[in-house]
Amino acid sequence: MKKLLCWLMTLCLILPTIALGEEEEDLIIEEVVEEVLLELDLDSDDVYVDEDTGETFYLTEEEQQKLDALMDEEEEEEDDAGIDPDSLDLNPNLPENVINILLVGVDTRSKDPQEIIGRGDTQIIVSINKDTGAIKMTSILRDSLVPIPGYKNQTKINNAFQYGCNKVKKGTTKEKVRSGAALAMRTINKNFQMNIENYVAINFNGLASIIDSLGGIDIELTKGEAWYINKYLKEHPPAYDNKAKGERTPLEVVAGTQHLDGVQAVMYARTRSLKGENDFNRTDRQRHLLDLLLQKVLAEFDPLDMIDLVGTAADYSDTNMNLQFMVELAFSLLPTLSSAAGGESLFEQMRVPMDHSYSYTTANGSSVIKYNLTKHAQAIHEFVYGTYYPAK
Repeated sequence: MKKLLCWLMTLCLILPTIALGEEEEDLIIEEVVEEVLLELDLDSDDVYVDEDTGETFYLTEEEQQKLDALMDEEEEEEDDAGIDPDSLDLNPNLPENVINILLVGVDTRSKDPQEIIGRGDTQIIVSINKDTGAIKMTSILRDSLVPIPGYKNQTKINNAFQYGCNKVKKGTTKEKVRSGAALAMRTINKNFQMNIENYVAINFNGLASIIDSLGGIDIELTKGEAWYINKYLKEHPPAYDNKAKGERTPLEVVAGTQHLDGVQAVMYARTRSLKGENDFNRTDRQRHLLDLLLQKVLAEFDPLDMIDLVGTAADYSDTNMNLQFMVELAFSLLPTLSSAAGGESLFEQMRVPMDHSYSYTTANGSSVIKYNLTKHAQAIHEFVYGTYYPAK
């Protein structure tokens, strides 16, 4: 139990679903758990003790010190007003037992490794069923042609995050990121009749650092994938690469499972240029990588490692979720995590647009993907909820 709950603290920074946000209350994790237990009318003996190992949820002194230090850092940051749900075009007809969270991977081009301002090139809706613990993930292709609320011309959906950031002219970086996330959520809600009001935004630097903190990841590659990762990193070393030229051992150009460091794994998730492939294949790789990372954390990491990982990830990410929200979701996810077997996927997944339901066209001088938004809103609802809940 202790391992599962501490693992959940890092889930949103990897999946992401849950994070140590900018909470206003002065809370420590035990106090939040006690409060949630009372609200849920749960017996503490059933929740705190792992019957197989005898472990309890309470952290060791060293673990608690690290967690307190992280929370002290959060308290030092300036509070912000958060995001007004009334500005997000929420669909009020959706069932309340499913929490939808937007994961945004930001393609920042800043020299600042912690910058989270740019285009939202990865957009994944993470849907958590609080009744069953089921996790579902829906990727929305970045080149999807959509109307962005407040803007006249339709454009790629990945521009919404950047447009939102740009709306804040003289504010802090935090305010710009929060504005970008708000417009990205509103855009998805409006076009796909969703009710997203929580997000996690992370840049590519952060994802590579998280994977390195995990000790890298084993991924089954095709010969073409291994060749492409080597070629790209040799010719276009990214700014967030922490290895000097010649320090990294290239991957073997063979088909099979290989060990990738953080930058190699990020490049795997960004690959879309192999013969016959496109952005559809890239989103498949992104979800696969997230799945492998979750499985590794669940199987290998102890609470102290996870607190270290939270500290690493927090430097490269932003969220509007707080600790209270995190623990509440943690309990809903326990059935899924407790029953997960090694090597099995922890979630169901889909991708928008669906096969054979889109066309390519040009908008504002760029190639975009056009499809029926209402039809795909219905498909997302059926995947997440089992039925369609029109917004009007």
